Amino acid sequence: MTPKTPKLLRAAIYARQSVAEPEGIKRQIEACVELAASRDYTVVETYEDDNVSGYKARGEGTAFDRMLADARAGKFDVLIVRKLDRLGRSLSALEALTAAKVPTVTTDGALDLTSPAGRLIANVLTAVSRNESEVKAERRVFANADRRTKGVPTSGRAPYGLTWIPTKERAERGTTQAYALDGERADDVRMIFEQFLAGVALGSIARELNERGRRTLPHKGHDEGVPFRPTTLRRMLMNPYYAGLLPLPPEGGWPAHYDQRSITRAMCVAGDWPAIVTPEQWEAAAARLAHPDRKTSPGPSRKWLLSGIAVCGGHGARDGDAIAARAAERGITEGEAALEVAAERCGEGIRAGGGEAGIHSYRCRSMAHFMRRGGPLDDFVERRVVQTIASLGADLLVSRERPDVPAITAELARLEATVRQAGDDEQDGLIDRAERVRLTKRANARVTELRARLAEGVDTTALADIVGATDVAATWRSLSLGVRRAILEQLYAVIVYSVGQGNRRNMSDAAMALTVDLVPRWG
Repeated sequence: MTPKTPKLLRAAIYARQSVAEPEGIKRQIEACVELAASRDYTVVETYEDDNVSGYKARGEGTAFDRMLADARAGKFDVLIVRKLDRLGRSLSALEALTAAKVPTVTTDGALDLTSPAGRLIANVLTAVSRNESEVKAERRVFANADRRTKGVPTSGRAPYGLTWIPTKERAERGTTQAYALDGERADDVRMIFEQFLAGVALGSIARELNERGRRTLPHKGHDEGVPFRPTTLRRMLMNPYYAGLLPLPPEGGWPAHYDQRSITRAMCVAGDWPAIVTPEQWEAAAARLAHPDRKTSPGPSRKWLLSGIAVCGGHGARDGDAIAARAAERGITEGEAALEVAAERCGEGIRAGGGEAGIHSYRCRSMAHFMRRGGPLDDFVERRVVQTIASLGADLLVSRERPDVPAITAELARLEATVRQAGDDEQDGLIDRAERVRLTKRANARVTELRARLAEGVDTTALADIVGATDVAATWRSLSLGVRRAILEQLYAVIVYSVGQGNRRNMSDAAMALTVDLVPRWG
């Protein structure tokens, strides 16, 4: 009788790691292949779960789920893994393999999950592995907290404009810095802060970035990033990392719903990386975003010079005497007085339209007073602005830097500490709830007042880059639409009047001046 030829066992290999790192998976598979060769197993399939935590359930779409399905279908006879903890750090993974009746072999010792003794050993080893992992995690938490106090952030997705430097690379470079500047992206961040503090709308800044082909950092599902939006810029402007500041979590950790608006300079330490903007610029941007007069909605991105800036003055022309009297009576600029007088006639903002059809036009929002071609209006206004800047130059620059910014910042830090202390005192029984509410309410009212003063005082002027230019007209043309709009708003209140009947396509500057009033906001 001819002896039966032993059946060759079909083996499958499963490899998993929590962090995406090709070498780790590769080493696991190599060890499993060596074991298969030593036992004459035939490897029929390899399953890889890269960047998958051992604690998380591995359901549909994972290699583990596919491996279980193939095991139930009888596509292999034995499963090989590097270590038991590669299967997972919970009993659910072992129970799933037990139900599938898959004998499991590890490269550091064989286990048969179909036997009671094998399952007992596996459960004990899994519990030990989980305990070791939790101890390591606890140590990691303390180590990370210690590093943060020294200005070293934990690893993660780097902010736009910065690149993460791994620990090994830092050692090779001989530096402790966690981030490096990311070339043109760092320049983009600097431009975002400068233009926003110069009064340029977020929508206009986003439009400029997108027109230059800039995109956010690549992320899952968007390998080339996505276009910038005002909400994206808002998050960037509130990020203290750009000022080289690292926020420390409050006692008990960050709340479930992390809010960037709650971060203050007093909560931060100096970060160990180069700053893109100054701490004062970051605080100024955050204060401006939180200013009560600022619209909560970013609004549409403007495509034309006057839309959202100019207002309708109704029928007639400028009433210079009424404007001068109003300015003197109220102690306001003629520009502000002109807007009040215009509001008594109409005061509606003018709207742009027709751009899609190639006919740029403006009209009174109420549709009661005018509809005019936009090109001639824009050209006239731009010529007037260029003439003003060229003739007055540095006289237009008004220093808005507050000499008391350090004092305001220090008082804000003291008030925030007062609010925290009041909460601690209530918990310790030193004060009751009513006293804590009284102290908090008074402190928060003062915080709101100081933030408003800070926001008003830190605006920088968009005129800085054009005043004193050799060729003002050329410099003006080189500016983005958002910066030009910001300059126009700083210089003039723009009132547009009805032009009456007749052909108004080729109006002279003298005729145009009778229907478009630019009233100075300075002085």
